[in-house]
Amino acid sequence: MLRTVLLPVDFSEDNPLILAFARGLPALGVRRVLLGHVVEVSGVEGPLIARRVDEARERIREYVAELETVGLGVEVRVATGDPVDELGALAAETRADGVVYGSHAKTVVDQLLAGSVSERLLRDATLPHLVVRFDLLRNQADPADLLRRFGEKVVLPTDFSLSASRAFTRAVEMPPGALKHLFLLHAIDPALTGEKLRRAQEGAEFQLRNLQAMCAQQSVTASISTRLDTPVHAILWEIQHRAATGVIAGTRGRNAVQEMLLGSVSMTLLRQASCPVLIVP
Repeated sequence: MLRTVLLPVDFSEDNPLILAFARGLPALGVRRVLLGHVVEVSGVEGPLIARRVDEARERIREYVAELETVGLGVEVRVATGDPVDELGALAAETRADGVVYGSHAKTVVDQLLAGSVSERLLRDATLPHLVVRFDLLRNQADPADLLRRFGEKVVLPTDFSLSASRAFTRAVEMPPGALKHLFLLHAIDPALTGEKLRRAQEGAEFQLRNLQAMCAQQSVTASISTRLDTPVHAILWEIQHRAATGVIAGTRGRNAVQEMLLGSVSMTLLRQASCPVLIVP
């Protein structure tokens, strides 16, 4: 269960959106938020670094009251260095249970040419990352509602791997009553035919029913489905078909080059899912 999360702050024009989104975190059991900012110091002299750190800390304090009004404990942390490295270090140092941030959903080409802090954070993740596209936040009267409704209809794709098992555990550990309906999905290789296809379908059905039974033990309503399709297409179809309010998925942490060559389910979800996505490494 997520109790303490790191929320990176970068003072961009989108910053108010992710802060408004974070007001819904108590619905997922979050009790404490670490507002973290990293001051880049390449080529900057010591006195100026200290001033920038102080200025950043003061600016972040302006956001504290907004989160405290919904019952969250808030702590401010400012570091210096590379944003991805230092945010990872902050999460480890403070023993955060996860990281929450927004994404501009850059394409692979954008990422390789210009870089993307959010996607670098996800690739290097050792903690669950709760990610939402900024364009989804802009279309909400109250961005916090996306988190308040997160557990109403959650799609959980599984390939029955260890990573998928960890995602399943995170789902059923949500606070009592927060997870209303879980849709368990397995994508079957569309190249399979005949006896191989039959065995794959029967095996998937057996494992999905075991997961469904485990959900029942936790008083969680769960439905199961299989689709003969690629994982990405199957998941995106399920999200749309179910009008999903949240997705919880595992990741194997492919790097940018592997993603370009092989594709990455988690990165595609980050860019295309019509709801917040919790990625579990």
